[in-house]
Amino acid sequence: MKKNLLNRRRFKYGSLATIITVGFIVAVVLLNVVCTLLLERYPLSIDLTSDNRFKLTDESVEFVKSIDEDVTILVLADESTFEGNSDLYKQAYEIIRDYEKNNGRIEVQFVDMKKDPSIASKYPDESLNEADIIVQTGKRYKKFASSSLFTATQTQYGGYAYSSQAEQVMTSALMYATDSNPAKVVLLTGFDGADVSAYKELLQSNNYEVITQDLMTEELDSSASFLILPQPSADLTAAQVAKLENFLDNGSEFGKSLVFVASPTANVGPVLKNFLADWGLELGEGVIYETEAANIYTTMMDQSNFTMSAQLVDEDIAAGMKKTTLPVISSYSRPVQPLFENKDNRSTTVLVQTNETSGLLPLDAGEDFDFSSAPQSSYPVIVKASKARSLNNSMRYSNLLAIGSTQMLSANMLNYGGFANGDLMMTITNDIAEKKDSVVILPVNMSSKTITISDAQVRTNTIIFVFVIPAATVIFGIVVWLRRRHS
Repeated sequence: MKKNLLNRRRFKYGSLATIITVGFIVAVVLLNVVCTLLLERYPLSIDLTSDNRFKLTDESVEFVKSIDEDVTILVLADESTFEGNSDLYKQAYEIIRDYEKNNGRIEVQFVDMKKDPSIASKYPDESLNEADIIVQTGKRYKKFASSSLFTATQTQYGGYAYSSQAEQVMTSALMYATDSNPAKVVLLTGFDGADVSAYKELLQSNNYEVITQDLMTEELDSSASFLILPQPSADLTAAQVAKLENFLDNGSEFGKSLVFVASPTANVGPVLKNFLADWGLELGEGVIYETEAANIYTTMMDQSNFTMSAQLVDEDIAAGMKKTTLPVISSYSRPVQPLFENKDNRSTTVLVQTNETSGLLPLDAGEDFDFSSAPQSSYPVIVKASKARSLNNSMRYSNLLAIGSTQMLSANMLNYGGFANGDLMMTITNDIAEKKDSVVILPVNMSSKTITISDAQVRTNTIIFVFVIPAATVIFGIVVWLRRRHS
């Protein structure tokens, strides 16, 4: 009778345990099904990276939420193929999808051109390729290749450091497609000038409309916010300077600017020299080098001491930048010397200068030049000169921004996420263009971080993880076993 009672109790509690177990499993299965259905309808992702590289920045989110018209982001590729192509494309895919999540009027569509070649007929003026991206509204569209979402910079160790410009390019395209009147910039041509193509691309990726005009044969577009003048290999003519002056004067209303980019090798002719002097600037006859090893940046392409960190000295520009902790790099720069700080209605402001451990290699220096014994000083490399006048009880300014180096505006310097050059140039550019509603997005460094340890650290870690921890685990197990055996 006692045995039957025990059996009944065991059966009762055993059945209850079985019911609870089965119920728990069913609940887990149902919860998993419900969560799966919810995630399919309302996709959820969590970015655990330290720099939030898989989601939009607050600046982009604020702009995206302000869009009040229908926008289509058309990706000419199979969705799974695009997303799974590489880590870079995975990051770009998440960024593109994030625009749709932050505004219901933005729709992302993936169209495989191999399966639907008729898509090309909708854009007869474009040469479409696989994985191209089109951002379109009812009034305009912008097309670009998916390869423009990334950049690669060669490192000093022979590898490449990859940066993502996905958010920068996509947000710019959205601004272009939704803005009926983007700021216009004129790149001056008609002479053999320094290469500023990377700066042009940076402006275009930040919603500037860049057009080219021949300084000698064309009348300059008065609707442009500013001009870009790469230093010509020969001197300017009086007629060319007259066009520059008329543009900057703007019918005595000012409000225009000129970005002058110096060449490290071209001579400064008398006409150009007088033009710069009228604004209170003089271009030094030499190239700046660095003597302190800690300030030198070397790459596989450049093993010299002409590429160095520089100091951002203007507080207003620094306040407008997103990351002042990143270094500003000066490379093969000539000094831009202010001739005065204030004179009449003119003023000059040094924005960036080198460290006090830098020297100047004269353009005519011979092979016997002694770098170590030459004088050391800090040299300005980016200077803003301004002319002011009072108009309708307010001050109006025209500016001449002089940059001592084309290399500071190279693709490696502007697009690499580890340098501040791109952030600096867009902050300065937006300032002189009086562009107050701009959204500056920085490239994201996508390269893996390498952890290096010394031989002593390797031996210490080996002893701890190979011998100490396993031995401690074995001893702990034996002690527990002995205690249980005799308990």
